[in-house]
Amino acid sequence: MIILRLELKWQVFLIVAIGILISTLDGSILNIANPSIARELNIQIETVQWVVTAYLLVITSTLIFFGRLGDKKGSNKIYTWGFLLFTLGSLGCSLSRTLLLLITTRMFQGVGASMMMATGIGIVANIFPAGERGKALGLTGTIVALGNMLGPSLGGLLLAKFQWPVIFLINIPIGLIGFYLGYKYLPVEHLNQEGQDYDVSGTLLLAATATVMILALSGSQGINIMLLGASGILLFLFCRWERKTPHPLLNFELFKNRTFVYGNLVAVVVYSTQTSAFFLLPFYLETVLNFSPAYTGMLMTITPVTMAIIAPLAGYFSDKLGSARIISLSLLLQTTAFLVLSTLGTAQATLIIGAGLFLLGLGLGMFGSPNTSSILGSMPREEAGYGGGFISTNRNLSYSLGISSSVLLFTWLLAKKQAVLIYTAAYIESSHIVYLAVASITLAALAFSILLEIKGKPAPLSAIRENNSDGR
Repeated sequence: MIILRLELKWQVFLIVAIGILISTLDGSILNIANPSIARELNIQIETVQWVVTAYLLVITSTLIFFGRLGDKKGSNKIYTWGFLLFTLGSLGCSLSRTLLLLITTRMFQGVGASMMMATGIGIVANIFPAGERGKALGLTGTIVALGNMLGPSLGGLLLAKFQWPVIFLINIPIGLIGFYLGYKYLPVEHLNQEGQDYDVSGTLLLAATATVMILALSGSQGINIMLLGASGILLFLFCRWERKTPHPLLNFELFKNRTFVYGNLVAVVVYSTQTSAFFLLPFYLETVLNFSPAYTGMLMTITPVTMAIIAPLAGYFSDKLGSARIISLSLLLQTTAFLVLSTLGTAQATLIIGAGLFLLGLGLGMFGSPNTSSILGSMPREEAGYGGGFISTNRNLSYSLGISSSVLLFTWLLAKKQAVLIYTAAYIESSHIVYLAVASITLAALAFSILLEIKGKPAPLSAIRENNSDGR
């Protein structure tokens, strides 16, 4: 078997890569399938978003919990059994014929995905030496890009021949192979023996906070102020509980770590804004431009192909130069991409879409591995599972907020503009404003990043590693 001929670190990387591939493939295919699901189930865009959002909410609510559980019980075990749950959830999704059942099975699938996401990054970070960590994480970025690259084109081709449930069936053989390899070959992880209790109450409070916040942003009539206020109260109760419980989900000491805080704040901006392209753009292509799912999938492949090429280079240069300047360049490219997409109409649409998605791919490819490497490099090795769980929690919550807020803004604008414009013109103008809004957010983050560099940026990754070398 090929895996037996590899070094241990590359055996581990291959197994984790399968999990990364299956989860990103599933998500990127679903982005192409959402318009088809909406048509076949006769639901609107603000309703079909829950097929994505419910899945992300489950992941967001449980990632830190599973990260902690992995540190104490073995990340290898949590990761492996996550494979199996994800596969069973995929089977359930393929058999669903109503929106409620599809959302329910997506939530079950999300538990398995959460188990893999919470532990996979930490497993890779721990098995590779410090000098190769950025390269390894850069290669995980390539796998993410590969899954995102295959998803749109594969999804478009499948939807041209079959009904949407087939997009979940392709996960099953990949998931079973991953489960077998993980069970047989993943090495036992170093365990953190400090404390053996788990913050179930904190997990439930986090789930309630995230759910109510997303519900507040998911109506077609605008923000629900009462629900938003309720989410604020729940957030306060969650933080208060975390301060007093002996085994909290949140490690407040890490919030004194400037690199940790900075990296996660910038990640919120990047992950929440990119959803405006990945979720909304397929609807634009199929609704306004009347492109087929296959052609839409081909165009949406531009971003992940670009990411696949640039991510390893970004990881390599982050090991050599540190991450701050690469991340600033990433934000500049993302801002430019959204500005290009804000000019999208019906004329020269393919050219504008291609340019915007290419620039977005460059920006996103430069961001992931340098940012992740800097965050994990600033943390003790025995907390890698927690760090990976926190990073993934932040990413998925940002995805959820990005989808909900961009759909909220878009549907609100569309309703207003349809009062004076025909549907197509209203759709185009509403899309323009959404992309200008997200461009302003990434531009603000870029200004903040440059200001931090001028006034005193987070410690370079090389210095962090030197300071942590004795404990690693």
